[in-house]
Amino acid sequence: MNTYLIASDTIYFRDEKLNELKAGINNVISFNLQENTLDEVLEEASYMAMFDEQKCIIVKNAKFFSPNSKDTSLKAKEESEKLLKYWERENPHTTLIFVVSGSVDNKKKIVSILKENNHLFAFPSLTKTEIKNELHKYVIKANYQIDDKSLWEIINKANGNFDLAINEIKKIMLYYNKPTTILYDDVKHLTSKTIDENNFKLVDFIISKDLTNALICLNESKILKVEPSVIISLLYREFRLMLSALILEKKQTSYQDTLKTLKLADWQYQKVRNNLRIYNKEEIKEEIVKLSDLDYKYKSGIINRDVILITYIIDLCS
Repeated sequence: MNTYLIASDTIYFRDEKLNELKAGINNVISFNLQENTLDEVLEEASYMAMFDEQKCIIVKNAKFFSPNSKDTSLKAKEESEKLLKYWERENPHTTLIFVVSGSVDNKKKIVSILKENNHLFAFPSLTKTEIKNELHKYVIKANYQIDDKSLWEIINKANGNFDLAINEIKKIMLYYNKPTTILYDDVKHLTSKTIDENNFKLVDFIISKDLTNALICLNESKILKVEPSVIISLLYREFRLMLSALILEKKQTSYQDTLKTLKLADWQYQKVRNNLRIYNKEEIKEEIVKLSDLDYKYKSGIINRDVILITYIIDLCS
């Protein structure tokens, strides 16, 4: 059997297992059952490529493995039957990986079959103590050192969310840039406190073209379930401020009148001025148009929420 099921509330564990299962396969195709049908997935899975090339198909939001309400039970049953039929003549050159956020229904036949074949990977929610132990193992594996006080600070700031906590660890390691002992005072200073703070950090990293930190913050935003439209709106505002600052500067508007017109504090205006060292007027106008277009495409459902920001960030920062 070449079909696998990964189930977890924790993105980190899902991604770790996913990377392990698809390792060595160059042809990787992704589907999302909120946008695609299972029929499309199984048609692609059944397709025999030339030269017997191995391929991996990742299927997100495979909710028919999960416990169903009365409203969804019929559809889940139909999809389960389709998968069982595919297994009768499974393509040996296709690795099929279903991903579920949360738990699965162990009473379902398809789940039982995967479990019997050791192809079910279900990761239960962690207690805070288990989170601390996992974080400690992660830090040690990277050749860093950290004490329990610092770990608990990170866990509490992350509200007991493992994905947020591991992202804080990554940011701290990036700050040090080489294996060392992580200090408690640095942990207090570097860990995020609010969703809004993370959003503003993400926007700052994007505009300053800091790709590494931008991607870390973007991952954190996904964990926090921040709508892409929120980040697009914040980016749009920053570029509009930059353009307005240039226009006022050209008009030789006084410093105090500029602050009043833009409704900015001194420190906020200084940040705008710093950003103007990176972009010229034409580049700013181009980004404003791009963001307007992205906002329309996202709200119209033309672009997938999982790729809209990462595509924009890589394009801008590369």
